[in-house]
Amino acid sequence: MTPNAPLSLTVAGKMYSLDAAMAKFVDYPGKTPLLFDLPGAGEHDQLTLQEVARTRKVSSRISHKEAAYFVDTAQTAPWIKTSADLEHADPRSETGLFTAMAELFEHFRVPAPRGVNFAKISKVLHLKQPGLFPLLDSHIARAYKPSAKQLRSEFPEFGWRRHTWIAVRNDLLDARSSGALDELRNRLIAYESQDPSKQEAVRRLDQLTDLRLLDILVW
Repeated sequence: MTPNAPLSLTVAGKMYSLDAAMAKFVDYPGKTPLLFDLPGAGEHDQLTLQEVARTRKVSSRISHKEAAYFVDTAQTAPWIKTSADLEHADPRSETGLFTAMAELFEHFRVPAPRGVNFAKISKVLHLKQPGLFPLLDSHIARAYKPSAKQLRSEFPEFGWRRHTWIAVRNDLLDARSSGALDELRNRLIAYESQDPSKQEAVRRLDQLTDLRLLDILVW
């Protein structure tokens, strides 16, 4: 990027100017962050039925029976601190945060009953670790498929899911290092509208994690 080039964000292979990014946030349903994200992650080593139910606000479609599975399985899960950040999950480390992510995901995936797929697990884990686990569903997976494929030769030991995590992490690192995310947050905080409810809804998006902001851009 040249010194005078305008800041931009590249997410899942698509570049957004900050104006285009802001347009996406202005159009994003205000109730979703209010009901899904902003109540918080709760205790880092506990999962409640109420928390699982919140994932329905991002179309998890988790049934009551499946919610009970998550809560029961969570009691022995190798939980990670809520403050964990995907930036620090180096995929080259065999004993670090990236490995811990995989272990936590597998804890829910391996014994999962039919119907509890990667998207449902991802949405529950994102709620508990919103700065660490991407909200990986079929839409996000498709968007990141080309980027994930490019990582196969570099990380042949991983499957598509971990390749996708790495691709998301690369976008996160680039967006932070360029200063684009900082400037985006400045714009969110300063957003003005003649509609007070719309202004409040956009401004409170600044409370979301960087990872979640990038997720919204994919949609």
